[in-house]
Amino acid sequence: MNLNTEKTNPKSKHIELGKVTWFRDYNYALHLSSKLSKPILLFFQEIPGCSTCVNFGREVLSHPIMVDIIENEFIPLAIYNNKPGIDADILKRYDEPAWNNPVAHFVDQNGKDIVQKLANNYHPLSMLDKIIEALRGIKVEIPEYILNFRKELQIHYGFTKTTIYETPCFWSGETSFALNDAVYSTMAGFIGHKEVVKLEYDPTKTILEELNEYALAQGFFLVENHKPFRIDKDPQYYLKKTNFKFLPLTLAQRTAINLALPYKKDAKKYLSPTQLMWYNHNKLSELSHPKAYELNIVQSWDFLTNQIK
Repeated sequence: MNLNTEKTNPKSKHIELGKVTWFRDYNYALHLSSKLSKPILLFFQEIPGCSTCVNFGREVLSHPIMVDIIENEFIPLAIYNNKPGIDADILKRYDEPAWNNPVAHFVDQNGKDIVQKLANNYHPLSMLDKIIEALRGIKVEIPEYILNFRKELQIHYGFTKTTIYETPCFWSGETSFALNDAVYSTMAGFIGHKEVVKLEYDPTKTILEELNEYALAQGFFLVENHKPFRIDKDPQYYLKKTNFKFLPLTLAQRTAINLALPYKKDAKKYLSPTQLMWYNHNKLSELSHPKAYELNIVQSWDFLTNQIK
């Protein structure tokens, strides 16, 4: 059997595929799945596609951490649902309609579904939750960077709440709040001349009254007026003293790493495979931006990708 090792180019015009590099040959994907002991993310997509398809590629499949997850934890396979020939054969095998909105199957080395497919749901959190479900379905321990990314998506899409507390020292205040499981990100700054910590917390894990009690026990006080908030010149103080500062990082990663460092915990577990590769590069400090972690992660990610081949 001739196997086609062709991959898509994420820099092509097909926004519908996001920034993931996809294999295109079903049998080759099965071969790799068996060889590497990885499940397949079998993605049915319309190419070129409607606005729903384009938005799925742009919103769900383009964040650099999501791309890293898909490319490292799975064998990514794209099947075009509006093409004749082999694509149409695979479409029929999985009983998927042609000219349809995006559908994701998560299958094993035999092509059998591990979990129920993702369909009629176009939110990044839904994709990530299905990824986690699929990995658990094959008894894989979920890497910490994936669980941390879920927190980031909750922050980004407004599932967390914001509050601010006055602290005697905002650097220690950041780590004190990060010890609370309901707190997903912290940011040291000022309101007037007061040192404060701005944080994002999960309202399904705690309520503000409980967080206030936690803060009071630490000697921190709720700030009612949140404006104007100014970020400190040294956000995530402990992180900034290390080579982690040269990495593109999400807000949730910054908080988790900043907490791990002073407590001598493993901070590298919060890095995706590409971030870890960059961290271990012997010329990272020379090639990266000196404040990469503070920049927009997409922009700093693209910059470092071009710097470190």
